[in-house]
Order: sequence, then structure tokens, then C-alpha cells
Amino acid sequence: MVLVRVEAEVRPTEDPKKVLRALKKLFNMEFEYVERGEGWGAWVGKCEDIRCLEPLRSAIRYRAVNGTFYYYLKKISKGEHNTLIFRLNKQAAFVGVPSFAEEDIESPMGAIIVEVYAEDVREIIKWLAGREHEESKKGFKNKEGKAL
Repeated sequence: MVLVRVEAEVRPTEDPKKVLRALKKLFNMEFEYVERGEGWGAWVGKCEDIRCLEPLRSAIRYRAVNGTFYYYLKKISKGEHNTLIFRLNKQAAFVGVPSFAEEDIESPMGAIIVEVYAEDVREIIKWLAGREHEESKKGFKNKEGKAL
């Protein structure tokens, strides 16, 4: 089972519709607007199907950044087998470009926070980066006993 949660803060100076448009360019899921008060809010989306990440996967491949995504996501997963959390730049997402944002400095209007929970996030990372058929040198095996 896979659970994907995506959240993007909407600051008082931002148009909530534009933030939603940025999210829709990289994620195929329904989003709900949550008021946080005094002009602040957030778009929050959840899904239980890996296909909700298909637009992100396509953008990664189209932009030929699959190697970058693969190694970065492996690095930040820190050996966790079932949890993956990363941030994407909201402004880049608006034009359909997947770009990591490690700190708010890199994304001054706030980042898109992506949380993926799965039995083995290494498989999700490979799928996102187009390496689902790549064999691992570390000897990890999937349910069928095949090398990952």
C-alpha cells in the first residue's frame, strides 16, 4: 500500500488558485484548501495510489533530471524503508519543473512538502526516477526475491 500526502502553504501575498495550479502540474490528486487564519492557508492532498505521482515522474523524465532525483531521494531517505519526505520548489512547479528545495531560502514563498509512505520507499524512488528495472549492488531484494 502507498500513501502520498502533499501540502503547499499559501501565504497572504499569494493567489491560492495559482498555488493549486502549480500542484496540479506535478500531482494527480484532489486538493482541499485549509484556512490557517489571517490570510494564511494550505492546499492539502492525499491519495493511496502511486499513479497520483505520475505527473511528477513524467516531469522528472522530461527534464532529464532522473539521476539527480534518484541519488537525492536515496540520500534523504536515510535508510528508512517506509517513509520518504522531500520538498519541491513551488515557483518551479508552477511551470511544471520538478526542483528540490532544501530550505526556505531556496523557496522563499514556501515549499511543496511531499510525504510518501510505502512498504519499501526504495521502490518508489526507483519508479519516480525511471530506474525500476535497475539492480542494486547492495543486494536488496523485492518480495519475489529479485535484486532491487
